[in-house]
Amino acid sequence: MSFFLTVQPCLHYNERHREKQEETKKMSLMRVISEAQFLAGEDARGALVVLEPETTLSSEHLDALLDCGAAGFVSDFTPERFEKPDVVPELAYDRGRYAGLRAYAVTPRTGVRLRTYASGNPVCRVDVSEDGSLSLVPPAAPAKRDKSRDPQVDKAAILASLRELGVKEGDTLMVHSSLSACGHIVGGAKTVIDALVEAVGEDGNFFFPSFQRSECFLNGTISRRWDHRPADVSRRDSASVLWVGSIPLAFMRLYPDAPRGQQISHSWTGWGKCASEMLSLQRWDDPPFGERSLPMQVKKRGGKILHFGSTIARTSFIHCLEDHLKLPGYSAPGFYQVRKPDGEIAWVGLTGCYAGSRISTTENENAPLYREALKEGLQIGKVRLGVGTLMLMDCNNYWESLAKVFARNPSINLGKAY
Repeated sequence: MSFFLTVQPCLHYNERHREKQEETKKMSLMRVISEAQFLAGEDARGALVVLEPETTLSSEHLDALLDCGAAGFVSDFTPERFEKPDVVPELAYDRGRYAGLRAYAVTPRTGVRLRTYASGNPVCRVDVSEDGSLSLVPPAAPAKRDKSRDPQVDKAAILASLRELGVKEGDTLMVHSSLSACGHIVGGAKTVIDALVEAVGEDGNFFFPSFQRSECFLNGTISRRWDHRPADVSRRDSASVLWVGSIPLAFMRLYPDAPRGQQISHSWTGWGKCASEMLSLQRWDDPPFGERSLPMQVKKRGGKILHFGSTIARTSFIHCLEDHLKLPGYSAPGFYQVRKPDGEIAWVGLTGCYAGSRISTTENENAPLYREALKEGLQIGKVRLGVGTLMLMDCNNYWESLAKVFARNPSINLGKAY
């Protein structure tokens, strides 16, 4: 049996203690910006600047920080960043000359997190403890939506919104989804799937991502974003897929015989007249977003990208364009653990693997890539459904618009490597 003891605090002591804590907290909290933000002109006064992994602690770099009034810097520079991602490197610089700069060394893995966090948040702060360690201070969480007030959305409403958006019978769709984003869907994921079946008709097709969970090496080190288990496309449960949402999982349960691609890291599953043919073209050891991938097959058929409540940040098709244009820095060789049809577990090497973050994954349509693509003619259809939004994009229009932007600035959407 557990007991809870309630005591009346000493208000005088409590108030003094709270004031002291608040004072200490204000002194220890520091604003953080990335080096990319610093070079882009963001105010560095009083801030810690998280240097890029390749930035050495030269006088040229540190003088620039002093001149701009930066409080200090954070560095994860080491020639062995991929071999030793969890080792704190030694900082080699003139400590006497730059005594006015606070200096913090972090592991390469922590450096990636700090840069990604700083670039994706308007105000990023860290808590500096007495021993010199840094910890991220997350921004205040937005107020949660009162879901009890969400309007009820039925199949008829979904179908009407799809038609208004421009989905026609015979269409081929790549669907990214968030079931909860549109409010209360009467009947759950099955209602959405039934509406899609009716929307594209017997001559159409739609596909969901069924990306595999697998232990993998990216950029020469184990990626902790993935699970430590072999990829197994023969499985059709929630333990075999990652980052796809509840609608694709429901589809795999409701349609156990639906075709699923064999590619070992980024497979797709789908329904429709040509689904089996389109999913069979990609080999299990093909690049995830190469010419035979499902997204490229959808493009060749003049297909569309549908976001059912999800954001444009979830558009996997962008990686096909990155792969096709051979943009530097967006992909890397990867090694995935896979269970072969005979049951053997082996490591398989793939080229063109998704590696690193994208600015668009945090800034969505506000990302520089999409702002420029809209100027180049990118068309994004939008329709409200419940409390959420449906979006529709033509694959070829998306491809042509973004290709023009990448031609001018290949690194415009490049975040940081894992």
